[in-house]
Amino acid sequence: MNTNKQTDNRLQNKSSGGTLMGFVLGLLLGLAIAVGVAVTLTKGAPEPKLNLRAPELNGKAKPAEAIEEGEVQVEEKPNLNKSLQSKVPLPSEVAGKDPIANIAAATQGPEYWLQTGAFRNQDEAQRQKATLAMQGLEALISEREVEGAVLWRVRVGPFVLQEDVAKARSRLQGAGIAATVIRINKNN
Repeated sequence: MNTNKQTDNRLQNKSSGGTLMGFVLGLLLGLAIAVGVAVTLTKGAPEPKLNLRAPELNGKAKPAEAIEEGEVQVEEKPNLNKSLQSKVPLPSEVAGKDPIANIAAATQGPEYWLQTGAFRNQDEAQRQKATLAMQGLEALISEREVEGAVLWRVRVGPFVLQEDVAKARSRLQGAGIAATVIRINKNN
C-alpha cells in the first residue's frame, strides 16, 4: 500500500509548476511576435532623403521680347458680380423704408402663441418643455388658476407673423406634438 501513495505523490509533483512555465512561455512568444511585427513595419517605411538640391539650369534666362500693340488681343473679363448686383437694393430704396415704423407696426398687431399642453402637475409641464427643447423650440411655462385648480401651461412663442406660426406648428405636428394657436390682442 505504501507504493501506491508514493506513486500518487510522484504524479502530483510532476504536474506542479505548469502554470508558471506556461505564463513565461506565453510572454516570450508574445514578445517575439511583437518584435517581428515591428521589424516588418519599419522595414517598409521609406528612408528620408537628405541633402536635396534644386536642379541646376543649363542656361541663362532670356528677357521678354517686346510686343507690338496690334498683336495683342485682350478679352473682356466677365462680370461675375452681375447676378449679385441685381439683388442688392439701392441705397435710395433702403433709405425710403423706416425700420422703426416697421417695428412699431409689428408690435401693435396681435401676438400668437402655440400652446402644447396644460397640466395639473408641474413635472409633466417640465417634461413637455424638455421635449420641445429637443425639437429646437424654446417653450415657456406659465401658472394659471382655473376653477380653483392650478394649471401649468406650456407655450411656444410669441410669434408676430402667421407664417412663423404655421411653420412652427407643422414642425410640432411632424414631431407628433399637438399644438393649439392662441391669439392675444395687444392694446398699447
